[in-house]
Amino acid sequence: MTTPIFSGKLDALPATLELFRVYDADRLAAALTAGTRCHALSIGSGGSAIAAEYFARCRDTLDLGPTTVQTPMQAVLDQHDLTQSDVWLFSAGGDNPDSVAASVAAFDRKARSVHLVTRNPNGAAAGIVEKGGGSVHVVPVAEPQDGYLATHSLLSSVVSLLLACDAVSRDPRGTINLLDALASCLTDMRDPTTRTSRIAAMSRLRRTDTVLVASDPLLRPTAVLFDTSIWEASLCHVQTTDFRNLAHGRHAWLHHRKDETFILALTGSDSRATWTAMEAMLPTSLKRLTLDFRSCGRLDNALSLVDGLGMLEAMGGVLGIDPGKPGTGEFGRSVYEDRSLANLANAMPAHLRHKRAAIAKSDAHDPTDDSLDVIGRNRLETLSQAEIGGAVFDYDGTIVTTAGRWSVPDQAIVDELVRLHRAGLAIGFATGRGGSAGEDLRKVLPAEMLPSIPIGYYNGGHLRFADVDIEHDHPPADPAITETAEWLRQRGELFLRHEFKHREVQITVDMDQLRHPYRFPVDMEACPPFADNRVRVSRSNHSFDIIPADSSKLVVVEALRAQLPAWAEVLCFGDSGSRLGNDYALLSHRLGISVGEVCGAANGCWSLFGAGPIGPEALLRILRVLIPSKDRRIRFDVASLGLDRL
Repeated sequence: MTTPIFSGKLDALPATLELFRVYDADRLAAALTAGTRCHALSIGSGGSAIAAEYFARCRDTLDLGPTTVQTPMQAVLDQHDLTQSDVWLFSAGGDNPDSVAASVAAFDRKARSVHLVTRNPNGAAAGIVEKGGGSVHVVPVAEPQDGYLATHSLLSSVVSLLLACDAVSRDPRGTINLLDALASCLTDMRDPTTRTSRIAAMSRLRRTDTVLVASDPLLRPTAVLFDTSIWEASLCHVQTTDFRNLAHGRHAWLHHRKDETFILALTGSDSRATWTAMEAMLPTSLKRLTLDFRSCGRLDNALSLVDGLGMLEAMGGVLGIDPGKPGTGEFGRSVYEDRSLANLANAMPAHLRHKRAAIAKSDAHDPTDDSLDVIGRNRLETLSQAEIGGAVFDYDGTIVTTAGRWSVPDQAIVDELVRLHRAGLAIGFATGRGGSAGEDLRKVLPAEMLPSIPIGYYNGGHLRFADVDIEHDHPPADPAITETAEWLRQRGELFLRHEFKHREVQITVDMDQLRHPYRFPVDMEACPPFADNRVRVSRSNHSFDIIPADSSKLVVVEALRAQLPAWAEVLCFGDSGSRLGNDYALLSHRLGISVGEVCGAANGCWSLFGAGPIGPEALLRILRVLIPSKDRRIRFDVASLGLDRL
């Protein structure tokens, strides 16, 4: 009788285990330790999903921090940045399109670090991870090819993590002891008597049954092993849950289909009593099997995976299906090799992900016909082709950081502004501040530049050139602003400290003075000048500005255009590009660039770098690629920004 392929793979597993007698887990252990107290994203699909779950359990046992387990598609489509998260990718061969897509997404989402655990150092995913500055952890296998279901690659990934975690642990069991325990389990799994007993335990299973894998949550790696393998090998129907989730309504399935259900219960020391109590209440005729894995720790989970492989072999034997070669349709290979997810990941660089996140936050329906990918590429093309004659800059959060707004701009920013001005670029500033912005600029810019630089103070409400000290040149008071200030003075309930700055054409309310800062625009709806559209509220990263409805930072753009030739385009930079941000109007056009927030409109404000870098750091990178051309024109050398794909 021919030995099933799956059984042959299981018989050869000791050879892979033996490779770990000389395996050095120190590099993997160091990577685990480096992630202490950080969030980790663990990514895998198919057999690698099991390894991803085992990684999460390992981190949990060592109290390294929370871990989220995702498929590659989840990792590609999620939009939050990963600057505070380590990404761990699990892929046996590292060549399938989905592992490539997840690798690209990890870097586009600014992962704190990226690690790939694979048997193949030459795979496409490994190339992406290494080029991006990540780490590739190669694990040994005796047989490079798994067959249909993961066997050698799964064991190798699990054992490498087990040994690395033991090295990190303050109470290590020792490599030899761990490997001996696994070797003993593999010996028992392959013992003819054990195989016979497992087939007997599964003898009542039918192809038409649903295997209900009810498990201790701490045994999720093994639950996922059964879920993915039973489904992928087309053994029968399968469903997974934990014991108490089963109790919440899912027991109705057992009532209606008890003769078509096989419960596979995976218990541990904490969940044993729960399952015992539940099992006593179930119909006696219900087919079931309980597997207990003690404390559900790292070693117990590794042993449970070995036992799980043995149980899958038994299921295949009972049902007459070889899990190592169940047979697939002609379309199967094409479906597996489809590159649509990789193409999607490549169409979602960091700045596009940033825009997607803003659109999701606004939750607005944008009826644009073009995809974000097309819009994003068109914007970059527009920037690269523009003949630039001027640039308008927001101040706080753009020229200076929000936290460092009371300091003068960094010399590197000043040097670039001076260089560009001397090359022919007309420069202006639009700020929510009053005279302090002009005062700081006069400290750092050459005196000969100042008379040609317009500054729109108070969000454009007071336009003067930079050589003018507006402490001696006040704007006339706006009646609607005066009325609003009086209304705020009567609304002490809105404030933690009843303080705000009242100028002739602007009221500034620091967010940290408000009782409910994120509700402030709604609270203002009761203010008469706001209700009848005589004033509006805009927001920066640290304050709310109340300004006349006709005030706009665009007044600085118009002032520059008045002195520029007809061909000249004006770039605009700011950091508060959301719909309520005080740079929204300044940035919501094809030559507007945010170095911070963007709006939720597809054709509105965009950034170039996504979630980071931001502020003056991002601005400096952009200024350095503004290159003088002939006729005192400036071009935007977009290619030099390094926005190309990995």
